[in-house]
Amino acid sequence: MDISTALDSTVLRSARVVAGQGALTNEIRWVHMVDHPDIAAWVQGGHLLLTTGYNWPHDEASARALIRALRERDLAGVVLAVPNFLEHFPEGSVEAANEVGLPLLELDWAIPFSTITEEIHSSIIRRQSELIERSDEIHRALTDAAVMANTLGDLAHALGNLLDRKVNFVDTDGLLLGSSESEQSDGALAKKERAYFRLLNNRLILRQILDSVSPILIEAQPEAGMPRRLGCPIRIRGEMAAIVFVDEGDSPLGELEIRAAERASIIGALHLAHMRALHLQEERLGYALVGTLLEGKFEETPSALERARVGGWNPAGEYRVCLVLLDEPLPLSREGFLRRERWVERLRKYLDGLGEPPLILVSLNQITFLLSSQFDLEPLWRVLGSRGAALAVSRSHSDVAGMAQGGKDVQSLLPLLKPGKLHHFQEVMFPRALMGDAGARELFIGSKLGPLMADKKNESLLETLEVLCSEGFQLANTARRLGIHISTLRYRAERIETLLGTPLEDQGNRFELQVAVALYRLSEE
Repeated sequence: MDISTALDSTVLRSARVVAGQGALTNEIRWVHMVDHPDIAAWVQGGHLLLTTGYNWPHDEASARALIRALRERDLAGVVLAVPNFLEHFPEGSVEAANEVGLPLLELDWAIPFSTITEEIHSSIIRRQSELIERSDEIHRALTDAAVMANTLGDLAHALGNLLDRKVNFVDTDGLLLGSSESEQSDGALAKKERAYFRLLNNRLILRQILDSVSPILIEAQPEAGMPRRLGCPIRIRGEMAAIVFVDEGDSPLGELEIRAAERASIIGALHLAHMRALHLQEERLGYALVGTLLEGKFEETPSALERARVGGWNPAGEYRVCLVLLDEPLPLSREGFLRRERWVERLRKYLDGLGEPPLILVSLNQITFLLSSQFDLEPLWRVLGSRGAALAVSRSHSDVAGMAQGGKDVQSLLPLLKPGKLHHFQEVMFPRALMGDAGARELFIGSKLGPLMADKKNESLLETLEVLCSEGFQLANTARRLGIHISTLRYRAERIETLLGTPLEDQGNRFELQVAVALYRLSEE
């Protein structure tokens, strides 16, 4: 209990506060009576000192020195029985107490110290009992919630309701794992937490949390729009996995919130460890599926296709193959391995937020994954990207053969990747080919004309496309040069569009096709 509570609910209600009014929130851990010449040596932090004033110094310098010494001992406050040995606290003591923020109380001599001790100690013990009971209640409720919870968001809701406070689980990169607040469609809450995390990191507060083994109080950070908070680390096998934050709100944070945060961190660690075990099983199956698709070794048997669908891959769906090249030297160090695992975990959470299955393959310092073509890669890279890593993105592909081609797309981009950048296959190959890069030229020609070059049956279509390009896609002139009817030319043009998967009416496509045909003929010569 604090001094203000003792003034309201115990015999101290008749006491008069003569100094340190701004420190009445000081917590009373115990009540101690001392009338010894060396008072400061007999008290400890959190004690409420009772004194008759018998050995209280009378000269101003000594009185001030005693107050400073008591404050250094982190005393809760001093109660002086008056009048007998002293009429009042000496003026020097009052001035010094106001300077250092030490509450001084004067109480009528007729009130026995034993009454004060009994009432306050009984109140402390009663409050401790209530705290333990309430803490156990929260622990039981959290344990029940953990059994039913599917996510850390469920745990955050449970703890938030129990404490009537806002609770957030955040990983070590600032990514929101779960919140007691309703998720906002624009992700404002997640952005706020990331901004808060960056601020804590810049002010070295984050390091204090990561190094701590127990909850720490973090003062309000108005720049990030965050109140005073309790931050409790969540560890798995000694490794930091996440942090649970409890906001202060309208009432101050206390021991109950500290205990609740500690128990929430334990349950959160168990939940994360369980999820990691499930992810490990999923990864083994998922890695095998994605690996066979990208390597072109997938056998299209009914049972294999069924397993692939269960794993989240749709043979009829349109996907981009994405390859993240991490800034990690090979062979991977233990720290590099852990950083790679954290990257994969963050990617999983992002894909889960999109409602996408985690079709991921991890090898050395590369993370490859499949993403439905409907999703833009720019937002993903803004959230997950870093200055050292790079992202290669293939063209859109479908079916088994398409996945293998997508794997070739991103592998071909590896020598061209720049740290911190996102590279699309189409965007990189064309300019590199124009700059004279022989490898890029070959890839560009293959990406544009590959389906026409792969089968000799399509030689007439390749010739038709060459004439179309040279004639500026004028159908009448092209038909005349080829010596065919314009209806036949239109049929061939439709076949070319189908095989190449690109419309010939688009000016940008026409230009790239003209360049591809020219480069192809030069390479043939």
